[in-house]
Amino acid sequence: MIYTKTGEYAIRAILFLARQPKDSLIMSSEIAKSEDIPAHYLAKILQRMAKYGYVDSYKGRGGGFKITELAKKSSILEIVERVEGPVINLKCVTGLKECSDESPCPLHDEWAELRNRIYNLISSKSVQEVAEKYSETLRKAK
Repeated sequence: MIYTKTGEYAIRAILFLARQPKDSLIMSSEIAKSEDIPAHYLAKILQRMAKYGYVDSYKGRGGGFKITELAKKSSILEIVERVEGPVINLKCVTGLKECSDESPCPLHDEWAELRNRIYNLISSKSVQEVAEKYSETLRKAK
């Protein structure tokens, strides 16, 4: 994919939280188990998301995480870029050191087109939109 495991785990965690009943607090261990994410790794990701205001964190007995309105309105791209930085790999898909419009590799034009389509897709969909479609897909599968 175009992002790292960190980005993938952030997306899976935020979509899991977005599908939970409003104001419910979810332990990171529950998210990790449900989404098959290493718990220690997820804890760091959730800390970053809390730092940027995408999740609220409540410590102590009965604590946990919940998604914020900011996160629900944010695009998938915004979430991932906050957690891991720019997601679109600008390196040459064939591994050439020099690849540009002036000196393109054999796949330059096709890769640029595909990269732009992916970027446009994940930047145009909010977490809430994706979570609703995800829930709909899960209901149909039952």
